Amino acid sequence: MTSWRLGRLWRRHQWLVIGGLWLVVGILGFVGFAKHFAVQGESRSPGDLLYLTIQLFVLESGVVKGPVGWELEVARFLAPAVAAYTALLALALLFYERFQLFRLRFVRDHVVICGLGRKGLLLARGFRERGDRVVVIDLDEDNDLIDQCRKLGATVLIGDAASQEFLSLARVDRAKNLFAVSGDDGANAEVAVQAYRHVADRPGRSLTCVVHIVDPRLCDLLREQELATGQVGRFRLDFFNVYDTGARAVLTQYPPFDHEPDEKPHLLVAGLGQMGESLVVHAARSWWARYASTNERLRMSIIDRNAERKVESLALRYPQVGTACELVPLTMEIHSPDFVRGDYLYAADGWCDVTIVYVCLDDDTASLSTALSLRQRVREAGVPIVVRMRHDAGLAALLGGLHGDDRGFDGLYAFGLLDRTCTPELVLGGTHETLALAIHDRHLQVQREAGVTVEQDPSMVTWERLPEELQESYRRKADHIGVKLGAVGCRVTRLTDWEAELFQFEAHEIEIMARMEQERRLQELQREGRTHATATDLAAGTDPDLVAWEQLSEPGRKSCLDAVEALPMFLARAGFQVRRV
Repeated sequence: MTSWRLGRLWRRHQWLVIGGLWLVVGILGFVGFAKHFAVQGESRSPGDLLYLTIQLFVLESGVVKGPVGWELEVARFLAPAVAAYTALLALALLFYERFQLFRLRFVRDHVVICGLGRKGLLLARGFRERGDRVVVIDLDEDNDLIDQCRKLGATVLIGDAASQEFLSLARVDRAKNLFAVSGDDGANAEVAVQAYRHVADRPGRSLTCVVHIVDPRLCDLLREQELATGQVGRFRLDFFNVYDTGARAVLTQYPPFDHEPDEKPHLLVAGLGQMGESLVVHAARSWWARYASTNERLRMSIIDRNAERKVESLALRYPQVGTACELVPLTMEIHSPDFVRGDYLYAADGWCDVTIVYVCLDDDTASLSTALSLRQRVREAGVPIVVRMRHDAGLAALLGGLHGDDRGFDGLYAFGLLDRTCTPELVLGGTHETLALAIHDRHLQVQREAGVTVEQDPSMVTWERLPEELQESYRRKADHIGVKLGAVGCRVTRLTDWEAELFQFEAHEIEIMARMEQERRLQELQREGRTHATATDLAAGTDPDLVAWEQLSEPGRKSCLDAVEALPMFLARAGFQVRRV
């Protein structure tokens, strides 16, 4: 056993061991005193013996007349040592906890992570590598990951993240991000509710709360509801699902088809669970966006023990998948003779027509076994096999991770789901962030066409180079989308009809929303302390458009109108569409 494991065991069970030592030393002292006085012919009551034993722990020597037995000899040496160690340990722990709480009094713009599982640890590591201060809240004081988290430099609080007390201790009111990433959707939702109550009416910067939802479909529905409602004030809510994010990342890193494929692609997906389903939907959407005009359908074979039933259910929930793809359900067990023979891999001419394989089973051992079995059949054809694993370590390391790069082992490529998705960049790149980025891209396009330079407009840079205050401004624009749409009887829904043309607002609806956008912008500029100035008398802290809609210049009005008219395009990029209620 390594010293690290011994240290972890000691830290976990040290109070139990110390309590046992107190008990053993106390028994030895009691028995030692009893035997000694019996030998001396003195009579002492049990109360006297107990009193003398307690004195051993408060640095009384336990000196008695005549020789003593080994029990008392051991007890009077060990008792002071045990008492001193206990006191020092208690003081150290008290000092450490007080020091941590003291440091939190001055922290701001930090990251709070609620739930210290694998996802929480990966996020803590990612943010610490970026230089962010991190505070972690977890209910389990025996959590094996606490020590690792503290070694990263994060502050760990043991308690209920859904309580106002611990949210206050973590200074959520001054944090920039909060993540609820436990394995329980209900617990994560409760954290978000309590965080909202904690910061809703407080001044300061906005808090972005990202909630992990295990079910991808529920995650989509919550995103839709949140966008439809709109977000105002200090609290910004977004949702995150590792399977949805993982599917996007897999298809980006290991694309199933090129921009101009030489041959018709044929995808094989083994396992139609949450990850497999997300991968099929995103692959279909990507294919449709690129090749809808060709009227070619993407062929996907699905291996699952309940393939027919699951494919039918998927087609009902995502009708456009059936339009874009030819889904071939292959109902079989991964260890069945039909699977091992691999007849489904070959075309009529006997040649393997599968172009890429995605193994999306939930169990790492089963995934690797399935991938190895398929490799024997497709190796000669050079078909890559991407294997979804839980982590990049362990079995995944055998498929290329040992090299520290993405090289596959004889055509096998491991994709560690949690390690590749639980990163600050991907988790923060939710729907609202995507919309904010799209609004910024639109701004860049318009300003470049107008010949505006960086010297004239500081926002004429990439999103990554934008100052935080400008990024936050674009986020607030995205937050207000649901409010404006609700004012004209519209709402945001998931993009289900990929063929549909972009939603067109009526002229009076565009003006209503443009007025609302100007009013929102006016309030934002006033909060920043800006004052009105004429276009010819500009100075720091002034703005010529800091006026009501009626006094707004024509270029200012056009900017608001164009931004509103482009809303359907922004939403489509994020997988949503506008519908009239």
